[in-house]
Amino acid sequence: MNSPFTSARTGPSPGPATDQPPASGSAARGYATVLALYALAGGPHMVSAVLAAVQLHGGTVPAGALRVEEVGRLIGLAVAAIWLLWLILTRPRPAGAQLPWPRVVVLVGALAVIAADEAGEFAADRSSTQVAGHLAELVIWVWLCIGAAARCGVTLQQLKPPALKRLFSKHTKAERAKGELVFYTHAAVLCTAVWLMSVLKRLPGPDLEGDQATAAGVPDLGPHLAHGIWSATVEELLATALVVGVLTAVRRPLWESLAVAALMRALPHAYLGLLPMLATLLPGITAGWLYHRYRRVIPLVLAHAAYNTLNILFGVPLLPMTVLLLLSAFWAWIATKTASPRAVSRARSVD
Repeated sequence: MNSPFTSARTGPSPGPATDQPPASGSAARGYATVLALYALAGGPHMVSAVLAAVQLHGGTVPAGALRVEEVGRLIGLAVAAIWLLWLILTRPRPAGAQLPWPRVVVLVGALAVIAADEAGEFAADRSSTQVAGHLAELVIWVWLCIGAAARCGVTLQQLKPPALKRLFSKHTKAERAKGELVFYTHAAVLCTAVWLMSVLKRLPGPDLEGDQATAAGVPDLGPHLAHGIWSATVEELLATALVVGVLTAVRRPLWESLAVAALMRALPHAYLGLLPMLATLLPGITAGWLYHRYRRVIPLVLAHAAYNTLNILFGVPLLPMTVLLLLSAFWAWIATKTASPRAVSRARSVD
């Protein structure tokens, strides 16, 4: 049985290009999928960030409105679980295929962990750890993104180990180097965006006082690390790979996909202030282009998660790290050119 990552096909099937616009129904379905997932996973945080931005600019926000993220997160998660259950139960299965109940058991198990954490079952003081539940939520969001993309005919990334005899071939090394190129480039852009953010905060205008961890409500180390991994995975999978993959599949122009991906990444950072928020457009655009060019989402997730983790634990020297990462990306790009067209053709013929 194929896993969600086994098909290399993304978007419309190969064939002669046409200038015909996409069918409105296909485009509407693509946008409905993308925006619905974004509203469920990131909507509550985005609303909370906008409310924080209003306060930052001197506006008054009712106290009850500040709980929108806490309540909205649980509602969004419940709807996501129902959506995922529907995808599991209606998943096309060939004759003799395994029944869906093992997948249902995994989903129920993840929900049980979330409920137990919310009830304080994992802490002596009966409070949520914000770790176990957050990581269990991640399972649901990743699973839902992959399943929803598959229903639109999109596979987010091919993940197929090469045959043993090709493990060290030039073609395989070049393919591996593409993932390294995406990793180093995205990490460099993240460092650049954070540096640019610090520059923009010096310009006149209101901006966030304190750090992002306190603003996000996760000042403790454990929850902060879990939140960093969660946000890195969901941002890159949902706001980059899903957006670019699905909108490309319904034949929307690249600039439109990149604009949507950039806005989805930027709006939840509104609490930083308007000018610092603009810096987050850069990784949104570049990550979208990298995914469109190389179809690698896992290196994007790893780069973002690695940056968040290292920054939380040790801090990241932005300018030296950016230079080092760009040099690494350059060498990875050189490595992608090492496979000759004849070697690539031979390697593909044995797949």
